[in-house]
Amino acid sequence: MEVNAKQNTITCPHSLTLENGTRMLISGVEEVVSATEKGVILKLKSYGMQISGESLRVEKLSPEEKLLILTGQINAINYNNGGKTCFFKKLFR
Repeated sequence: MEVNAKQNTITCPHSLTLENGTRMLISGVEEVVSATEKGVILKLKSYGMQISGESLRVEKLSPEEKLLILTGQINAINYNNGGKTCFFKKLFR
């Protein structure tokens, strides 16, 4: 994962399309860790993604295509490092 500080973007092997805040298409999904009406936790190639909202529903999941379509009111999308400890955090313990 590469973070560009000037543009505040994350470069990763996936794509995300959000339509009107109520339908989301995500490619590059390795695993759906958890899915409830309030939140979905995904594992992408080298990090995780957490989606929160209301009345969330997995409309389509295709492991072969690594594709997920999610519907409902999507309020937030957060990326994380998949539980891995940052190199600098280990260094400065």
